[in-house]
Amino acid sequence: MKKRYQQGFTLIELLVVITIIAILAGLAVPAFNGVQERARQMQATNNCRQIIISLKAYAADNGGNYPDFDKNDPPQTSNDAFRHLIKGGQLEDERVFTAPASPYLPDNNLGEAPEYSEALGPGECHWVMTKGLTDSASGNAPVVFENAVSNSWPPAWNCDVSGQAKEGRAWKGGKIVVGRNDGSVGTEKLEAAKGDNVSLQKNSQGKDLFTQFSEQGEFLDIQK
Repeated sequence: MKKRYQQGFTLIELLVVITIIAILAGLAVPAFNGVQERARQMQATNNCRQIIISLKAYAADNGGNYPDFDKNDPPQTSNDAFRHLIKGGQLEDERVFTAPASPYLPDNNLGEAPEYSEALGPGECHWVMTKGLTDSASGNAPVVFENAVSNSWPPAWNCDVSGQAKEGRAWKGGKIVVGRNDGSVGTEKLEAAKGDNVSLQKNSQGKDLFTQFSEQGEFLDIQK
């Protein structure tokens, strides 16, 4: 009885298979990275939306004013302003004040009621808020957005460290998350995808979202 031998792959066939696998992997990795980036942006968007919902609830209890109007304890930073949301009972978890790829990570140690002095300490707040707004201000006004490279107006972001846990970082492709006074939240495009001091894209009148709201606006910076 003759023995039958199974012929193995030749070297050329193996090389072809390896090449095909490498091509497929090369196509899959960028697609996966893109999905992951969008998921991280969605998480940041959801956090921002929760902050705005809480600001609206705070305003409903305080004559339409946001926390920066508190005359007894005027906030000096966004950390101070957002702490009022915890003190007022609008939020019970400070971890909403971070975002993916942020160096600012709250530990959810709030301290004791009623002051909650441990809440949103230095290095625990990723988001900043525009000063001087009320619940009845223009719905298009930017009220909460990701921390910028400086506290100048209009704000700008660092696209050269996109996706990294750095102060003022933008998202890949030159985007940042902004929440408006009407409660809408989304990613806004910057003027460019590269550069360390890039502002939002301007309209045909040469104004971005911030200068449309105010030429000389101001926002509460984070406490680092």
